[in-house]
Amino acid sequence: PKEINSLENELESDKNKLNQLKDELNNFKLSKAQLDNTLEEQQAHIKSSEKRLFEIKTHKEYEALQKEIAEHKKSCAEIEEKILSDMEQIESLETQILKSEEELQAKESEYNTKIEDHKKKIDDLWSAYNPIKEKKDEQTSVIKQDLLMKYEKIRVKNGSAMALAVNETCTGCNMNIPAQLFNEVLTLSRMIQCPNCHRILFTEEVLEAS
Repeated sequence: PKEINSLENELESDKNKLNQLKDELNNFKLSKAQLDNTLEEQQAHIKSSEKRLFEIKTHKEYEALQKEIAEHKKSCAEIEEKILSDMEQIESLETQILKSEEELQAKESEYNTKIEDHKKKIDDLWSAYNPIKEKKDEQTSVIKQDLLMKYEKIRVKNGSAMALAVNETCTGCNMNIPAQLFNEVLTLSRMIQCPNCHRILFTEEVLEAS
């Protein structure tokens, strides 16, 4: 599940980055469209002003209109420069987006295959686990609760709750067991725990007898 989550998060991150590039592209396209409209308005204003030059009768009005036309032309030049800059950004972003889309498509194909494989493994594990869990529940239902709780506590602490005792030695921790305790393990007079690791002790002889 952690591996699946990691793969899905990476794909989601790549998709978000791609969407950010697309948002940035749309912003530049919107900016260029607005600049195009402004440029058309300025150019129309220049044409209108240039026609008025022939209608003006005084030199002062002529100079004022010429100055106004010059300012509009300067503004047009600045707008055209911004439009060119936006076009370069648009072209660059479109190239990045195309490359990112191709990379994401390849990664999605690869990762989705991995995710499906992981999910199949999980299903297989559950299929194997459930019957064993049912069997365990059935077996533990006849064990006294205090003994079961002790067993689980030792298992959680040590990784295993029981250990084979051989020749007065606990194979769980390789420590010696007092002779009297070892004899009690052999006779099953009571439940014996290793004095060192506290695992529940049993012997091959007891297994064979049972």
